[in-house]
Amino acid sequence: MDNTNHPEGKVTINDRAVKQIAAYAACGCNGVAQMSEKTKAGEAAKFVAGKADTSGVYITKTKAGIVLDLYIACVHGADTKALSDEIKKAVTDAFPFTGIKVKDVVVHINDVR
Repeated sequence: MDNTNHPEGKVTINDRAVKQIAAYAACGCNGVAQMSEKTKAGEAAKFVAGKADTSGVYITKTKAGIVLDLYIACVHGADTKALSDEIKKAVTDAFPFTGIKVKDVVVHINDVR
């Protein structure tokens, strides 16, 4: 991921680092049990161990910025709308220091724990 707007020159941030930032921000939200992986219809959710695991984060690069798809398992009883809004805000707020523009954050809830 390139940030060409840096006053001192070109800064490159590895996609894995971008995914880690998003995963840490999402896992810090109250109501997120853990990250999970993208699944196909009818397939059981696969869970990832540890907050730095990037398996549940997918990046789509657009001219307007990046779109992050996050796959999570939420805790039982969580208000999914409020949780989704909290995750979107936390992830978006985690990126200004990188210079990367986040166009959208899409939260996919795969399971309840």
